[in-house]
Amino acid sequence: MLRYIKDGMTKGIATMKKRLLNGLSVVIILIAVLALPVAGRTQQSPAQEDNGIFVLGSILMSILHVPLKLVTCVGTQATAAVAYTATYDVRGHYDGGTNGKDIGETARRSCTGSWFITPSQIKNDYGS
Repeated sequence: MLRYIKDGMTKGIATMKKRLLNGLSVVIILIAVLALPVAGRTQQSPAQEDNGIFVLGSILMSILHVPLKLVTCVGTQATAAVAYTATYDVRGHYDGGTNGKDIGETARRSCTGSWFITPSQIKNDYGS
């Protein structure tokens, strides 16, 4: 009977350690994601100070923007691969070329550009 109680406590401690490690991992990832817009801000000139609300807006907007940009990028890449394969060797509308050039350019543009929204962007769009 005592052995079963001891085994149950050992399993409980192992489960608690796993939960603690998972929780710490989530906190570390969250801090890293939240710190990225602020890290970009430190590279700006010291004469340009941002109000705290713009930094907060940058963090919140980046949290929303990054997953949407990722989904758009991955979705466009997958769609472009299918479209390129389906239209392989089909003549395009320019100088006898194929549609592959246009498809590739569209796929490339979906993943380029800024992935994080900076406080200066928020200030320019919503500030005074």
